[in-house]
Amino acid sequence: MYYRFNREGSMNHHVYYSGTQDCADMHSWGPGTRIYTVIHYILRGKGIFIRNGKRFTVTAGESFVMRPFETVQYYPDRDDPWMYTWVEFEHEHFLPFLNKIAFARDDCIIGFVESARIRPLFDMLCAAMPVQAKHAAYGLTLAVLGTYADLFPLAADSGDDTATAAVNVIRREFYKPDFGIAALCAALGISRATLHRCFAKQYGTSPGAYLLQYRLTGARELLEHGQSVKTTALSCGFRDPLYFSRLFKAATGASPTAYRKAHEN
Repeated sequence: MYYRFNREGSMNHHVYYSGTQDCADMHSWGPGTRIYTVIHYILRGKGIFIRNGKRFTVTAGESFVMRPFETVQYYPDRDDPWMYTWVEFEHEHFLPFLNKIAFARDDCIIGFVESARIRPLFDMLCAAMPVQAKHAAYGLTLAVLGTYADLFPLAADSGDDTATAAVNVIRREFYKPDFGIAALCAALGISRATLHRCFAKQYGTSPGAYLLQYRLTGARELLEHGQSVKTTALSCGFRDPLYFSRLFKAATGASPTAYRKAHEN
């Protein structure tokens, strides 16, 4: 059986169908296409999933993913027909979460997951659909994708890890006047060249420019809350309020004093 989630009332919630299907009667689907993404989790048995002409055997505990406008077909094994549960959702909205999953085969088969780990989520999805529990269905779909991503995390690029670590250090240490790129490299144990390369690849800017922008963003917030120029400068890692004022005006077009005055209630 399956449950349809009211599309008209749920377009902002991005989850449309969920259900279960016992294929002892050899129920099959396709060839055809869908306009949304569908994830099937195999509860028992096995079957065949064909995507764009490529054939996959999928067994209990595994999952297969159908993406929009792919030509797909699937049917149960004659000797051990599958039973599956599924959820259908808007592709673009959930794509960032799908992209966190390391697929077992191609980009459509997810590896084995214990039924006790994921079936309750699908069961709750099926229960949410008939009563139009929009927010619950949305959260449960995120939980399904999150479970896959936790069990099969996509390996991050080492450069991405380095850049992310650099940002975390900047956000923690930016207020210290002695903190700069040399201190950042020392904290990460890498050279300036490596830091610059990884950072530019991930964020499209240099670590020095990011640090300055982060400090100035913090300064704007303090000035908007009425802090003095000197207090703001010292709180954001600038020893010299005059030097800070020059940098602030170059970045914003207004002096810190004028900026603070413009934001007075």
